[in-house]
Amino acid sequence: MDRRRSDLRISIQTGMSRSSEFPGSSSRIPDRRSGWRTRMKLRIERDALARSLSIVGPSVPVRPPVPTLGGVLLEAGDESVRLSGFDYEFAAQSSIPTTAVAEPGSALVSGRLLTEIVKLLPPHSVDFSVDGTNLNLACGQSRFALPLMPVMDYPPLPTLPDTTGVVDREAFSAAVAQVAVAAGRDDTLPFLTGISIEFHDKFIRLVATDRFRIAIRELDWTPIKPSTSTEPSSVLVPSRTLAAATKTMTGSQIEIGSAPGQQVLGLQSRNQHSIMRLLDSPFAPYERYLTHERTSTAVVDPAPFIEAIKRVSLLASRGSKILFSFSDDAVHLSAGSDGEGRGEETLACEFEGEPLTIAFSPRYLMDGLGAARATKVEIVMNGSIRAATLRSVDDSGDADQASGRRLYVLMPMRL
Repeated sequence: MDRRRSDLRISIQTGMSRSSEFPGSSSRIPDRRSGWRTRMKLRIERDALARSLSIVGPSVPVRPPVPTLGGVLLEAGDESVRLSGFDYEFAAQSSIPTTAVAEPGSALVSGRLLTEIVKLLPPHSVDFSVDGTNLNLACGQSRFALPLMPVMDYPPLPTLPDTTGVVDREAFSAAVAQVAVAAGRDDTLPFLTGISIEFHDKFIRLVATDRFRIAIRELDWTPIKPSTSTEPSSVLVPSRTLAAATKTMTGSQIEIGSAPGQQVLGLQSRNQHSIMRLLDSPFAPYERYLTHERTSTAVVDPAPFIEAIKRVSLLASRGSKILFSFSDDAVHLSAGSDGEGRGEETLACEFEGEPLTIAFSPRYLMDGLGAARATKVEIVMNGSIRAATLRSVDDSGDADQASGRRLYVLMPMRL
């Protein structure tokens, strides 16, 4: 694909004990490694069980290196049932408060099978019992027996880090989804597959880049202890792991746990928490691509703009690029050639500055327009070969540029 990559290409640099009580739960769950053993017998509402399985599911590997890592660990205490999943990189736990525990105990069964079965069960209570070799499930007229795996072979989960700050759960989940679109997918460049979280005194900043685009989102947070350093601390978290964890979290707030020297990030909300191992590579130096210089500015309605891009890109060779010609109060989209067919469309837009023709990858541009989640998006351009910046525009017509709290920087392609 013919892309202008030089400006955003960066040089490549090379470069868990477990608590026996679930955080926030008053129910004591005996340590399975202490020799404590019972038959386990309990009842759980199907909907609550399904929610907990959706929380721990992302931490259960599809192709586990060892069979036990493909399991979900169920541990029943006197007043709650805890579900756990772990793949050595991502640990998730969810607690279901319940008093319907006849016999406390633990069981390790296939996470995939248990999840698929629970999805299809009728909306009734689910009875669990262990008979020594199987975990038996009964729900209405349905009966299942799942073979048990050795509980003692399940690895110890990492300890949840101490809370360093609190953030609004809905805002944080939306911010992760917005920046994750720009994270790289090439696992040979691990630092490009992560989301950098910078901890400032009054806000946190999330950044992701794959060298051709940068997504940035800032949001307010409340640190437990103000930092004494002049420079903000930061962590680099695998984007897919962070997105999976925040997508299933509930509650109004998320407690973030991280500290210098620790190689994990902890997220806790209500009766669930996730712990993810950090990437130890340095993040890309993205700041120099954030510029306020501009020669042209366009404000577009993202919904019809995205639809027009989809139509015109059908004639783009392998979806490589679309030409955007901005002038007066319109933008003209074109792709293709006389020999292979052409697609063109013109849309109205608000425009100021010098008329400009610039080329973008249609997929990357649509990702940025969609991630803005706004009724109006401002496209700030500085010539046809320099990075363009997309900003959301609020209802008052002002771009969210004073604080730079929501940015999407995109490199153009060769004309």
